[in-house]
Amino acid sequence: MAWKTEQWMRDVFPGSDSIYEEYRFLPRRELAVVAGAVLDSALAELLSKRLTGQDSEIHSFLGVNGDGRAPCGSFGARIQLALLTSVITEGDAAMLRTIKNIRNQFAHQVNVDFNAESVLPLITKLHDQFLQQSNKLIEVGYLDGTTHSLSTIKPLLVTEPEAGAGLLLAIVSRYQAYFHRLYERVQPIPPFPVVPSD
Repeated sequence: MAWKTEQWMRDVFPGSDSIYEEYRFLPRRELAVVAGAVLDSALAELLSKRLTGQDSEIHSFLGVNGDGRAPCGSFGARIQLALLTSVITEGDAAMLRTIKNIRNQFAHQVNVDFNAESVLPLITKLHDQFLQQSNKLIEVGYLDGTTHSLSTIKPLLVTEPEAGAGLLLAIVSRYQAYFHRLYERVQPIPPFPVVPSD
């Protein structure tokens, strides 16, 4: 069974110099839905590199062959498997789950925006998670600077839907860059040694 859905590196990833530009002019609803789809696609591809076995089995399991009934064919299942196979951290999983929930709100409601009653708690949670993650990355020396400007965004989330969209865009851009760096580093799980039977 061949890979039938979009592949992240071949079809979706815009290149390391164009990550932000690719999505910044999307309407807010489209941004929310596309952001989830992009990260879902990236996880599927990273997991396909991590899993061991025949390609047809891996593709069938991940649902990249177009089968919507696949055990790991949903964004939520892929987040969980990526966490369990050490492709992402617990902090990453928490943020990706929040992004998944934001995407679901935009995909399943007609009248919705980033400051809507159903989305605002999620975008606020995403802000807090991003702030915490950024502070940790600064603390260990992976990022330079401070998170002061990120802290000033939080009050705007209530009144300015563009603030929520901008926050999501910044986070998706960071994850695309992070997943791009991981792409060459993800290795298959070593197969379990088979003991010959007598």
